[in-house]
Amino acid sequence: MLLISLSATNPFAFHVFVPSMPGLVDTFNSTPAAVQLTVSLYIGTFAIAQLCYGPLSDKFGRRRVILAGIGIYAVAPLLCTQATSIEALAAGRALQAIGGCAGLMFARVIARDLHGRDKAASVIASVTMISSAMTAAAPAIGGFLDVWMGWRASFVFTAALGSVVFTICLLWLPETRPSNTPARSILQTFADGVRLLRNPAFVGYAAHGACTLSGWYAMLAGLPFVLVEVFGLPKTAYGYYYPILAIGYTLGNLVTSRMATPWGANRLIVTGATIAISACIPLYLWNGFGTPSALSMFIPLGLIVLGQGISQPGATSSAIGVRPDLAGSAAGMMGFSQWMIAAGTSQLMGVIIDGTIWPTIWMASFFAVMSLAAYLFARWGEARAERLQALLQPDTENS
Repeated sequence: MLLISLSATNPFAFHVFVPSMPGLVDTFNSTPAAVQLTVSLYIGTFAIAQLCYGPLSDKFGRRRVILAGIGIYAVAPLLCTQATSIEALAAGRALQAIGGCAGLMFARVIARDLHGRDKAASVIASVTMISSAMTAAAPAIGGFLDVWMGWRASFVFTAALGSVVFTICLLWLPETRPSNTPARSILQTFADGVRLLRNPAFVGYAAHGACTLSGWYAMLAGLPFVLVEVFGLPKTAYGYYYPILAIGYTLGNLVTSRMATPWGANRLIVTGATIAISACIPLYLWNGFGTPSALSMFIPLGLIVLGQGISQPGATSSAIGVRPDLAGSAAGMMGFSQWMIAAGTSQLMGVIIDGTIWPTIWMASFFAVMSLAAYLFARWGEARAERLQALLQPDTENS
């Protein structure tokens, strides 16, 4: 339950705010691209924070770093309520991302601290599944808060959630950093994390996660504008349709939580990536030859997200497990690269939104295909490492 509460902080903060985005264009006399900055800057800051959190947690332990992060998460939304411009709101959201990063990132690190690769994938999937189900109502909550009390109300709600999670962690969160973790300086730990980028297996698994995450945020950035500007639906409509995506991701996590041990991470990744790519076919056919609608968008995208929910936990566990002694640094480096790409994708969506459904469809399908390519690169890297190890292994029979 501790991991679930930690994992739910960031997605709740993100999704509860999304329904307010179209209305902020008029509120701050701004543009969709400028409003999208509240998302892209949030994601970019989230990425950079992970890069710092990883080495810090390997040096000082998980508990102290988590408490500091969740404390920031509880205070930052109150600063957002005082914003008088879209730039000030984006800055407050960036601070909120620094805090939310600690929850989502360390829920996965702690799972890998305590379990092996396949079991950790199952735990990560279970935690993500339940937290996703819990946050499925966030867009609906955000939509109603925006309509009835204004866009600031969602930030007050998020601050209250952060205070509850901080109290829970303060009372019950133990230290999980392995006791045999070698002592390193911050610079040395950071340098060790950077060296992970030379490992093709780590890069491939991390890139798979980056593609699934970027596809996800391309949907989240584009769909609110599609519903309001293309289909003419009210701002609350996103909250009604978003559960289709949440259910798809939750079902994918359910498959992984049950099948991670008997199937293994690699089989799950292949299965998930195949489902995601296959779902692109009805997405194009339904909208290209039929009548575009909210369901013609959300149902195929929900199938893509289903595949992502199956593949992503296994890729995350595999990337973090490349160097178990650098689990925190690996998670930080992986998160940094993934979320920076997602941030760029989110901001790009704000630029290419053209009043049609197609930018969202193009980006979602592109990243579905690239996620499989990234996994194949990881498998090539693992096979290459095995061949090198075999060549360097001494010939014990001759000796």
